[in-house]
Amino acid sequence: MKKIYLCAVALSIGSFSFGQSALQKTFSDAQLEIYNPASDVSIKTNNINSKAPGDTIWSEDFTGGFPAGWTKGGTTNNGADWVINSAPISATYTNTGPIASTSGGNHMLFFGETITPIADRDAYFQTSAIALTGQPAVTVIFQEKFRLCCASAAQLNLVVSTDPTFATNVQTYDARGGVAINAMSADPLVKSINISAIAGGVTGNIYLRFHWASGASHYFWMVDDIAVIETPSNDLVGFNGFYGSQLGELPYTRIPVAQNQPIIFSQEVTNVGAATQTNTIVTASINSGAVYAGTSTPINLPTLTSDSLSPPAFTPATTVGVAHNLELIVSSDFTDFTPGDNVEVFPPFEISQYIYALDDFSATPGNGGGPRPAPSTSVEYEAGNFFDIVANQDVYSIDVVIGTNPANVGQTIDAVLYDASGANFVELGRTNFYTVTSADLGQKVTLNLVNGTTQLPQEISLTAGSFYFAAVHCFTEFYYGTSGRSPDNTSRGGTASLIFYPNMTNPNTNENFFTTQTPMVRMNFDPNSVGINEIDNNTSFSVYPNPSKGDFNINLNSQKAEMLTLTVNNIVGQTVMTKQVRVAGQTNETISLAGFDKGVYFLTIDNNKEKQTVKLIVE
Repeated sequence: MKKIYLCAVALSIGSFSFGQSALQKTFSDAQLEIYNPASDVSIKTNNINSKAPGDTIWSEDFTGGFPAGWTKGGTTNNGADWVINSAPISATYTNTGPIASTSGGNHMLFFGETITPIADRDAYFQTSAIALTGQPAVTVIFQEKFRLCCASAAQLNLVVSTDPTFATNVQTYDARGGVAINAMSADPLVKSINISAIAGGVTGNIYLRFHWASGASHYFWMVDDIAVIETPSNDLVGFNGFYGSQLGELPYTRIPVAQNQPIIFSQEVTNVGAATQTNTIVTASINSGAVYAGTSTPINLPTLTSDSLSPPAFTPATTVGVAHNLELIVSSDFTDFTPGDNVEVFPPFEISQYIYALDDFSATPGNGGGPRPAPSTSVEYEAGNFFDIVANQDVYSIDVVIGTNPANVGQTIDAVLYDASGANFVELGRTNFYTVTSADLGQKVTLNLVNGTTQLPQEISLTAGSFYFAAVHCFTEFYYGTSGRSPDNTSRGGTASLIFYPNMTNPNTNENFFTTQTPMVRMNFDPNSVGINEIDNNTSFSVYPNPSKGDFNINLNSQKAEMLTLTVNNIVGQTVMTKQVRVAGQTNETISLAGFDKGVYFLTIDNNKEKQTVKLIVE
């Protein structure tokens, strides 16, 4: 149904479908996202122990630079190339340090966005001959750090051949290991790839090629500490770990008491060792097993096979504010050769009183959104998250964390709530408008859902078993806060977070992108929540007709005499009209924008204590 947005403003895309009991949200593309180290949370914690003495057949750590006899090539690298690197890297969408590999210092780097024009890349580096002496089982171990965008099919590959030209006898292995498009890998991510299918029993030479395959255009791939070893007997790898709500299969970090439901888990497991792993299990460990330690049904996992294992569901206690720190751990009857790649660690989740959230509540949010990259010039968009509802409940407001970018000051935003249960989104309500101040940067604002006529707060009733989408809406260069990682289009449960562009009639029928940098947009079920931009209960108003040819009637009703300031700004924040009005009881005022350009304007009504903004449309 939707595409996916990978950028702060980044690329990521998708489509929408339904499956089983969960809403499946799948998108095909991503939008480029600016990486914000402070807000990034990697769920992978893979590290490697020192290799056992005598197991190493061959190794390279690039201490001496690019090795003699090695080669580089590719078909569409467009001027980009693999290089030796040891320093931090930076570009429009990339800002990160060098790989934290065991050897440190020099490593191989492919930096996809350093060459203009940016386009899909296809580039590799290749070793010289590596001699084998008939080892029955052979494994390649290497350390990597990467991020790539923007097609879901984009791949990082290890290619192995006994032919130095790679024309015959070639085997290709996935080096991405389930890390989502536009997501940052662990630093380092250690890969163990059993290449016995092509190298087992070989007496002679093999060649390794590290290939950034066509389909990815952005970000980077770092590779270091490559080794060919005799395959250890016992080596399991856990990856693509998952936790999520039982209904929508989405990984919420704050779950309101009323929406508490079982949490389900799964982890994919591959046996890259030489021996069958008996009694292989995945354990879901919460708070180091103190809260929960559920294990999957044991299986025997033969060499070079994979399976998905699911520990029993866990229903959190309804105690508010208790952090649940989750680890998924794969194990068997044997001591694992590389135990660091058996564990995946996730951001904490907890039960809240009223807040429903997907983001990680970072105190230093990243910046998502902003202007749309070329060739499109559209800047109006909505960005938000999906929410599944297991119990009937009224939602009163939507919380939005404002990004830290100074360009936000003076921007006007509102929030919107959709029913996303059917084939099309159905708008249920919007909040009042709000103009961002410098004090709001990096802070949360609460936007009350309002009655479209009176502009007074009005709750919206949500129905058990249904799905909803809450989003911030902006007209110009607005940057919303981001924190944490949302599932991509290929993840279990589908897309969790989404950005879409005009014509804004329906998010699943227009230009839509998934985003893996989670928008800090939350549902707020607190009946006492008060939006900071709401006029007090003494004053109400309505505006009509709207849209109009330029003339607007404003009906003001105040329980006490007070002075109000009426201010009209255009879409770029310039003030085009100001009027002071004394109100006592019911008062009618008119404003005329007939002499101004057609388009969107914003009327702000201020009583010197609180203010409220509404959109005016001049046709």
